[in-house]
Amino acid sequence: MRPIPLEPIDSTGLQQKFDDWIGFVERSHHGSNPRINSGEAFTELKKPLAESRVALVTTAGAHLDSQEPFHVETVAGDPTHRVLPDDLDPSRLRFTHTHYDTSPAEQDPNCVFPIDRLHELVELGRIGEASPVHIGMMGFNPDPGPIQDDLAPRVAGILADAEVDVAIMVPG
Repeated sequence: MRPIPLEPIDSTGLQQKFDDWIGFVERSHHGSNPRINSGEAFTELKKPLAESRVALVTTAGAHLDSQEPFHVETVAGDPTHRVLPDDLDPSRLRFTHTHYDTSPAEQDPNCVFPIDRLHELVELGRIGEASPVHIGMMGFNPDPGPIQDDLAPRVAGILADAEVDVAIMVPG
């Protein structure tokens, strides 16, 4: 395997893209209640990535076939999560979501839950180790209140208990 180059992200235009997206959500989603963070949501690494434990957190509606699917029959969304073990069989992953075409994810879960890529980066020594647990969520939640007040603290607690240093957020 060849090393994956790490290049800085060009943030030019990101604020405009975000503002455009918020406008779209407000116009097209029932019950939209967007919030703006009061501060930066960034924490510097305390140790090198090559020594860090890394978890995946996806909003692609990922869950195991043995877990309850996400509730998609409501305009309110589903502010719950599913714990996904690191040693899962990717063929057992399912994707319950109504706001994107899940068929590519069903064919190759790595497009929205890059577990194989994560393990490759561990093998290459770019990442210290994979977390024993990862998180699946359903990203359609027009009211961010339950996410901010309940889901985010609960997921943060799970990741803290697993001694995760870095969470990679993967959208659906």
